Amino acid sequence: MFQTFDISSAPQASTERIRQLRALLSERGLTAFLIPRADEHQGEYVPPSAERLKWLTGFSGSAGLAVVATKRAALFVDGRYTVQVQSEADGALFEFPGLARTQLTAWLTTHLMSGDVVGFDPWLHTAGEIGRLTEALKAKGIKLKPVKTNLVDKVWGKDRPAAPLNPILPHAMKYAGRSAQDKIADVQKLLKSAGQDAVVLTLPDSICWLFNVRGTDVAHNPVVLAFAIVPVHGKPELFVAPEKITKDARAHFDGVAKLSNSAKLIERLQTLRKAGKHVRLDPESAAWWFNRALGSKAVSRGSDPCIALKAIKNTTEIKGARAAHIRDGAAICNYLAWLDGAAIDGSLDEITCVRKLEEMR
Repeated sequence: MFQTFDISSAPQASTERIRQLRALLSERGLTAFLIPRADEHQGEYVPPSAERLKWLTGFSGSAGLAVVATKRAALFVDGRYTVQVQSEADGALFEFPGLARTQLTAWLTTHLMSGDVVGFDPWLHTAGEIGRLTEALKAKGIKLKPVKTNLVDKVWGKDRPAAPLNPILPHAMKYAGRSAQDKIADVQKLLKSAGQDAVVLTLPDSICWLFNVRGTDVAHNPVVLAFAIVPVHGKPELFVAPEKITKDARAHFDGVAKLSNSAKLIERLQTLRKAGKHVRLDPESAAWWFNRALGSKAVSRGSDPCIALKAIKNTTEIKGARAAHIRDGAAICNYLAWLDGAAIDGSLDEITCVRKLEEMR
């Protein structure tokens, strides 16, 4: 089923987990630590290995951020989760100030002092986000500091789930409508016109669109978790765990892109940096880690070029979208017909209806 209604949060475990986290803050000379609901790709949906916010706080919503300081903690969520956060997280441990985008800076500047240091995982925050927060905290004398290893992961330890290693699935031309080679040529044309030597792609949906692949690494999203570098000339390079590359996937990429282990990514970025290349990086979607790896001289800020390109659907994609809507419309009609009969005695509840609709879909 698409949705689950099982209770999976464990707020009763938060007290001990936060105690251990605060011990690590003291060891590392930090006053506070940021825990976003994010993974290395800044996705709304994340694999179990990236559910740090849920594991630490009990909050299971799809957006949020926690700050754990030495003496107090806060959990920031938007208006969708006002009721949910209070039922899933322990109000004795966390304050619930509201939305992080508008309230995080105020909370930090109110409860921290000049000279205090806030730690963050450089993989879990965008370059734009860290840049804005750094500037906002500067007036109060509060500093941000990247950590080498996520402190929540240290507390989570061996119980933390492994990263997903599901196979890459080639997306057939009869569904894609355009070859990966044609799409790559479009991206390279944009790079050439912008005077850029390469672009780093960090969004899984962009990578899957560009190379005509799909995956099952994240629930509800047909994507592969990977990174890619597309040069202005020559073959792109896809950085992905080798366990994901099946015989079919290797054949699909033959002549299209070079396949490399994820561990090679830092080496390639350092090569671009040393060569004085201008590398396009989207500050609003790429992790801050990439900024540090490339250095300010190499980074050429610009939006992910795949976002605008894939927004314009080709004839095959439009046909596929229409076919999907027809199938879904039929499922809705069947559901409404079922509801007319089943609802008469008043015994239905919302969850039963959701499960029935998903079954029909």
